[in-house]
Amino acid sequence: MKLNFIFILVVVIFFTISCNNDDDDAGDTIEVRDVAEVEAEDDAELQLYLQTHFYNYEEFQNPPADFDYKIVFDTIAGVNADKIPLIEQVQEEIINFQDVPHTLYYIIAREGVGENPVYGHEVITKYQGSYIGGEIFNDLNVETKFSTTGVVYGFGALLVKLKTGTSFTENINGTLEWNQDYGIGAAFMPSGLGYFNSPPLGSSIPSYSPLIFKVDMLEFNEIDEDYTIINAQGGTASTPDGIPSHLEDVDGDGDPRNDDTDGDGIPNYLDADDDGDGVLTKAEYDYDEDGVVDDSDGDGVPDYLDPDSRIEGN
Repeated sequence: MKLNFIFILVVVIFFTISCNNDDDDAGDTIEVRDVAEVEAEDDAELQLYLQTHFYNYEEFQNPPADFDYKIVFDTIAGVNADKIPLIEQVQEEIINFQDVPHTLYYIIAREGVGENPVYGHEVITKYQGSYIGGEIFNDLNVETKFSTTGVVYGFGALLVKLKTGTSFTENINGTLEWNQDYGIGAAFMPSGLGYFNSPPLGSSIPSYSPLIFKVDMLEFNEIDEDYTIINAQGGTASTPDGIPSHLEDVDGDGDPRNDDTDGDGIPNYLDADDDGDGVLTKAEYDYDEDGVVDDSDGDGVPDYLDPDSRIEGN
């Protein structure tokens, strides 16, 4: 489905920067702490929060007529003393960061009725990011699109767990009214699955901050994200290779971010020359345009992943 309106362009920090704990900036004085030590502190803080807070699950179970379908967290106290704590409702996923297992906690308030995006899709969402204390650092309650591979690991892991909805109607003023059947969820992540010691430049996010993200999963699209360096200063230009990013998952583990055939440090989905043989992937993928991926030497390895295969004339 094509959306005939202008989305907000979200500037996101590519995961290898967002999740990097190396202090490469000579002007950066942030202490690089032990990952396991930080993980233990963050998990204790997250568990305390989950034990003492709840979300408006009753409204999702029996929506009032005026319900806005937004997740709201509150403290278990007073009139809310009998609410079910988040710790009894969250699901968990273990994700490694710097070889240290980290626990991502998440809730699916509403699953959605469509399909799940995968890593390498471009998603269209509304989302909010906040700290454990409740302070909001990013609130985008408008249609916002970005790649599932272009965000921090904890956020991306939540995105692929939510399904899209069915459709929308466009109002006279140009805003969209989405059918109330899209996926809604929230993730509670340690800093290792967020920005660790390298928050985005210019952001207010402190280093080593556990984060909470709430997401409305509206829609997703295929994208082709390959880039090529075009000057000595590191400028880049988009050079799509004809392979959607989510299909550049060579090892089949569901995540194209860890597939780098030529070992140049650029994952295939961002690499305009996947096998590093000097011939662009788009020229080797289907050179004769017959709809079949080329394997000129018949060794079972497609030409665009085989540095020993070079199409004649390239």
